[in-house]
Amino acid sequence: MALVRKIIVLLFFIVYLPVAMFSQGEFSDNRESLKYNINQFGIKVNSDGFGVLYTFAQRVNYRLRRNYEVEYDYVKSLKEVKMINTNAEVYGCSMKKFVFGKENSVHVLRAGYGYNWMIFEKRDKGSVSIHLQANAGFSFAFEKPMYYVMIDSAVMFNGKPYYFKSNHRFEDYYSPQVFDLVTRSPYSVGMSEIKLRPGNYIKLDFSFDFAQDAMAVSALEVGGIFDFYYLPVTIMYNQPHNFMWSIYIAYQFGRKYNPTLNRDYRRSQRKIKD
Repeated sequence: MALVRKIIVLLFFIVYLPVAMFSQGEFSDNRESLKYNINQFGIKVNSDGFGVLYTFAQRVNYRLRRNYEVEYDYVKSLKEVKMINTNAEVYGCSMKKFVFGKENSVHVLRAGYGYNWMIFEKRDKGSVSIHLQANAGFSFAFEKPMYYVMIDSAVMFNGKPYYFKSNHRFEDYYSPQVFDLVTRSPYSVGMSEIKLRPGNYIKLDFSFDFAQDAMAVSALEVGGIFDFYYLPVTIMYNQPHNFMWSIYIAYQFGRKYNPTLNRDYRRSQRKIKD
């Protein structure tokens, strides 16, 4: 966890400091419209995985926006460690890396609503505006069971051992019928056993918008996500969690547009600018 925090802080300074250093002196002559909506997309790196997001925002007043967001995250456990069974080739399998003890592959879909408060505006051309955001909504965690190739029987023929293997859940590794775990099974195994774990989430973050065009969005976002699930979510074997949290850094990009103008007119104006 400490290493992840250091990486996120380092990324923040790498992206933000050059912008701050060269953001003084010239006033922008391009202003936002009094009323606008925003379509923006983003990619994110979490302390427990990675994801993508989409946000639709509406301007309420000069400093306040209303957010509607949808995001997807692939969630990993900080305890995941990849390994290789060096006896895999003896058993007739290729030596592939796998996470020992992983019970489920977890994917999270969130849909929420919230607000964006501008706490520092862009005063100069090329400067940065700083925003505080708070969103809350529904979390839906999808658990896809992980299967492993395990050796469950063997016979001797002409003085050579022949091994029989099949796909098992990790808990079978401790049964007397199994004497070794070889590698992971194909990801498609277990697709019919996906389970849904509903819940709620709260997300708090700071957003730093450094777009030079007043009607564009190019922002770095740093914050935290807190999920609570009604049914426990399990990634590693026998380690269920109803509460999960992560810190993240995201890059978002998009366009502002005046919703009172029709789409064809907005397209024609963009072509003129290009």
